[in-house]
Amino acid sequence: MASAAAGFGLAAIGAPRRSYAQGKPAKLLVVGDSAPWKGTIIQDAIPAFTKQHGIEVEYTQLPNEAMVTRMKAELMGGSNTIDVIQLGASQVGWMGPYLEDVQELIKKTADKHPDFNWGDFPEGVKQLYLHEKEKRYVGVPYRSTTYILHYQKELLEQAGIAKPPQTFPELLEAAAALTKQGNGTRFGIGTCARQGGAIVDHFLPWLRSAGGDLYDPQTGEIFVTRPEAIEALQFYGDLLAKHKVVPPDAVTWEWDEIIANGQNDRYAMAVTVNASATPLNRNPSSKTAGKWSWTVVPGMNTPEQSKSLNGGWAFAVPKDAKNKEWAWEFVQHITGPEWSRRSMEKGNAPARQSVLNDPKVIQEYGWAPASAASLKTAVMNPRDPNWGAFEQHLRSGISQAMLGQTTAKQAMENVASNWKRVMVRTGQN
Repeated sequence: MASAAAGFGLAAIGAPRRSYAQGKPAKLLVVGDSAPWKGTIIQDAIPAFTKQHGIEVEYTQLPNEAMVTRMKAELMGGSNTIDVIQLGASQVGWMGPYLEDVQELIKKTADKHPDFNWGDFPEGVKQLYLHEKEKRYVGVPYRSTTYILHYQKELLEQAGIAKPPQTFPELLEAAAALTKQGNGTRFGIGTCARQGGAIVDHFLPWLRSAGGDLYDPQTGEIFVTRPEAIEALQFYGDLLAKHKVVPPDAVTWEWDEIIANGQNDRYAMAVTVNASATPLNRNPSSKTAGKWSWTVVPGMNTPEQSKSLNGGWAFAVPKDAKNKEWAWEFVQHITGPEWSRRSMEKGNAPARQSVLNDPKVIQEYGWAPASAASLKTAVMNPRDPNWGAFEQHLRSGISQAMLGQTTAKQAMENVASNWKRVMVRTGQN
């Protein structure tokens, strides 16, 4: 399959129209996180790039925290060993000044890649990688994620529920019925409750759909102690701690586990990443393959309150990269229209409108319409330099509420207190 995909990619991309200056490297180093959504890049697109250009590509994958630590050390230290960086939207605030201007890079290679089409990326997705202080884009989107409600329609119908829940109360009622139906092996809702990288993003759709917010990066005003945020966390935490409609082992789940346990039929519904739909519903080894349907996240009291998270990953070229031209060639290669479309086969959620609006894609990947609807109201995470520290504090608060160790009110007050100290120390407040 990999060989066939590589050949297909070469035919679609075609031979280069011109050659770069002498000094072509033997190898490029790409650094990113260790999530599994890069299967098409590693198994198909990289072999095609190597065959076309004769350049090996080493993709170093690290756990998120280790990846950020390495990038900070190398970028801030002026190292030129990394050629391409996998950039998260929340990292733009601190990483942006060390990265090349995407639009300037596009201008320099317009004659070589006239079909690259920067306008094919939705404005809301491109905004994720806009360094606001310098007013320039620093990454090319590859993965565009939002959170949607995944549900097994047949199980809901068997429990006497005619349509997917549209509000928090409807979701709790459905989750209770589905948990009872599951008889101790399948629960109503799956989520990521481990105090790690996934816990915050899995909570934020609930926060937003309850009318809550985090903080204002410009003024330093903190919103997590407002009633809407507290009510959202109390409801979310009670799903596990009080109502017990979430598998108890969800306290060990992150990105990989939410998919694996959905494949093993451990839950009937989940508010999770749009791209998780592919391994859940299309993987031949999934026990639940072909059983999933999708809609937008429920609103707290009305369907109109539904809001989700706008996130994702991009690829960027460091200013100090020694193989800058070929690094940019690689970025255009993997983020181009053809490999973007092919990436859906192995669990990616591509960022190009031409791919998501393709009738064949819509027919083949049933989650695309729910994802498109969700993106209309999706909110991006803060991108100021303090967000990394703030997220760590929020992880702890969410975990405490989900484990029943404290009330949501106390958890959010603790979070706000920690945020205030960081703001004072960094001059944000």
